[in-house]
Amino acid sequence: MGARVKILIEGFTNAGSISEAGGEETQATISLIRDGELVIVVDPGVLKSQQILIDALQKENLTVKDVNIVCITHSHIDHYRNIGMFSEAKALEYYGIWDKNTTESLSENITPNIQVLHTPGHDYTSITLFVNTEPETDYPGVIAICGDVFWKENYPEDPKDDPYALDYEKLRESRRMVLKRADWIIPGHGTIYKNDRNKFSQDSDPVEVVEILIFGICKKWHRVMQNKLDSCRCRPYFC
Repeated sequence: MGARVKILIEGFTNAGSISEAGGEETQATISLIRDGELVIVVDPGVLKSQQILIDALQKENLTVKDVNIVCITHSHIDHYRNIGMFSEAKALEYYGIWDKNTTESLSENITPNIQVLHTPGHDYTSITLFVNTEPETDYPGVIAICGDVFWKENYPEDPKDDPYALDYEKLRESRRMVLKRADWIIPGHGTIYKNDRNKFSQDSDPVEVVEILIFGICKKWHRVMQNKLDSCRCRPYFC
């Protein structure tokens, strides 16, 4: 028997398109995993009201107290601010599984249907849940709930266009792993989408050698700037 996955609340973000004078609006995609006795909420994030999440759970005949694990894909507040709603649940994150004030090491296999792997790049603490679903569900196969490894479907297309990424090459590697393993992807700020993992076989990754001339490096996010006309993509208040 496989697990069942459902998006409780579809996320959004304008972080990749706002002007320097504009304000950022963002909300993480909040997912629900049910596997046997486990009821897992992934990335409870930020909401205008916690009642929105309470109502979404109610539609699944669940209450906050029915959730026994809350998972955080990475340590950016737009993905974890509402974790306190689930005071009785265990917390699953990069450093382990927390039960009140005790913690145990994170096992790669939470259940036979749920695997957790480190997928750094956007953030060092990034993890992805690979969930094997039941064949008769809307999304049969393996679903990757990957936080901001991808914000939305194949976006940002180039890891270097992620202004929050800490390590572009690690993010690129993490994306390749997700694309090779998943039939479906739930990104950090969008709806689920289909992935053809056959296109990303082990032997299909091109090897590209590029000579980079460095003019400067952003002091906050360490982005390489290659000429005098290249601008830092951080918000002005970061740098």
